[in-house]
Amino acid sequence: MHSNLPSGENFATISAFLSTFAPEVSGRSSDEVTPFLKQKLQSLAAGELNEEEARNISQDLLANENAMQTLAGLIIKHP
Repeated sequence: MHSNLPSGENFATISAFLSTFAPEVSGRSSDEVTPFLKQKLQSLAAGELNEEEARNISQDLLANENAMQTLAGLIIKHP
């Protein structure tokens, strides 16, 4: 696992931080995770995205609770 990825212990902290943005993005929070987005999330969890790609996907994570839940599951699978 790459050092720039959150560990399982840090996920709660990251989730708490991102949840502070929920009121602004609640309209999209139940959007479906597309196959393309899921592939990107899998790459992020596996440490395969460079810094710019990870930064680009952060907007999807902030806006979509389902994407955050998907990423959490993937991180748990790839400790």
